[in-house]
Amino acid sequence: MVECNRVKNQTRNACHGSDSLASAERETEFFFGAGSSSSRGLQVPAEFDNCTLCLVKPYTMTQGLLGRVARDIVQAGFDISAMQMYHLDKSTAEEFLEVYRGVVAEYPEMVSELCSGACVAMALIHQHGGACVEQFRQFVGPADPEIARHLRPSTLRAKYGHNKLKNAVHCTDLADDGMLEVEYFFKILQ
Repeated sequence: MVECNRVKNQTRNACHGSDSLASAERETEFFFGAGSSSSRGLQVPAEFDNCTLCLVKPYTMTQGLLGRVARDIVQAGFDISAMQMYHLDKSTAEEFLEVYRGVVAEYPEMVSELCSGACVAMALIHQHGGACVEQFRQFVGPADPEIARHLRPSTLRAKYGHNKLKNAVHCTDLADDGMLEVEYFFKILQ
C-alpha cells in the first residue's frame, strides 16, 4: 500500500494558513504590501494586448471569496496574467471610477465601497482569443446581482454579489478601455 504524502510534523507542512485574522492581516501586509495603493508584492508583468480588468471588490474580499472568484475565472477560459492587492484611497478610487461620475447615480457609494478595504486587480486574457472585454463582461453578468440571479444565474455577480454596490467585481465595460484599465493598475499605480 502506497502512503500519501502526509505531513509528518508541523515544520514540514506543505502550505501555510493564517491562524487568526490578525495573523492574516500581518502576513498579507508582509507578502503583498496591502497597506498602500502601491504594493511590494510579486511583480509579474501584465499582458496588455486584448486584455480586460477584473477588480475584486472589498466586500467580496471580506467574505473570503477571492479564491472562488479566481477559480471560476480560470475555469471559464480566462488566464490571469497579473494579480495585485491594493488598498485604494478615496482620490484613487474617484480617479479610477471617473467615467461613472454624473452617469451612474450611485457613483459616490461606488467610490466609498471601492476604498472601504482591500481589493484585488487581475489582468485577464482569454485562453482562446476573441473579444476579451466582451467575453468577460458576459461572464460577470448584470450589475445588479438580483437581476443576474434571475437572468444569468451562473455569472460571477449572481453567485457572489450582495447588492448593486457590493456586486462582487468590477469589470471593464468598453472594449477600448480594457488595456487602459489594466495599465491603470499594473503600470500607473505601481
